[in-house]
Amino acid sequence: MRKLSSISFVLIAIFMVIITGCSNSTNTEEKGKFNAGTYKGASNGHGGEIKATVTVSKDKIEKIEISADGETGSISDGATTQLTDDTMKGGKNLHPTTDPETGYLFTEGLRGDGAILINKEGKRFTNELLTRDVVSKNILAQTDKVAYLVVNQEMADENASLAGYIEDGYAIKGETIESLGSESGIDSSTLATTLKNYTKYVKNKKDEEFDRVHLTQTLEEGPYYIIPVTPGIHHTMGGLKIDTQTHVLDKKGNTIKGLYAAGEVTGGVHGGNRIGGNAVADIIVFGRIAGETSASEIE
Repeated sequence: MRKLSSISFVLIAIFMVIITGCSNSTNTEEKGKFNAGTYKGASNGHGGEIKATVTVSKDKIEKIEISADGETGSISDGATTQLTDDTMKGGKNLHPTTDPETGYLFTEGLRGDGAILINKEGKRFTNELLTRDVVSKNILAQTDKVAYLVVNQEMADENASLAGYIEDGYAIKGETIESLGSESGIDSSTLATTLKNYTKYVKNKKDEEFDRVHLTQTLEEGPYYIIPVTPGIHHTMGGLKIDTQTHVLDKKGNTIKGLYAAGEVTGGVHGGNRIGGNAVADIIVFGRIAGETSASEIE
């Protein structure tokens, strides 16, 4: 799920590179149109490689095949050798709450709606509503780099995503705090103290430990659920450097003829910490520009 969800953010970048710069086999050529044949390209972030094969005729795209396999890859030798240091400084954008086994991403809306995070010792260790990079760092500092989202049935009844996670088997259930601790291997006494304190904070509208300001769920009634989580790679911050018309630039800032990029394959657009949802605007805006620019520059 994690890798396949990345396709939407890099698909346009793949096509720009496939049609203009990657390896291909062609049989006929007509001025002003793409050569008929099969074009192959690959685009990758830190989370894994996405490959695409596009078969085109003189007039239209006949077939598109997408796969999300492997952990490494490149767009083309020419492009990857011209990455600039500046574009790679962004590194990767971590999402704090993914499944430790599969990398499946759990929405941050759970924390926004009232879930808390505890460690294997049953204690809270962070303001759950801090930015992704900070919460991720705080989770990675815990035992085994794992934390647990704690929610209850009241939240599940109000949150369709959470209900889905429970139905899909990601959550551990306990009718009481004691049974929740027993089922999860977390000390029930410590867990009970943590939840009792948090309930008090919500009722008093003041988090005395971590200054969380959005306090909505008391979590004082079961059944309870906990979901194991660990930070996962969510978005590649570094990548190809582009200009405002989506031309890919070399180390000297010159455009590489026939090469365009948009979306997660590019770097520098989101700074050092991408805000949730902004990647959608990125790929739509720059994807449109890439399409218009490449179409206008076909020779």
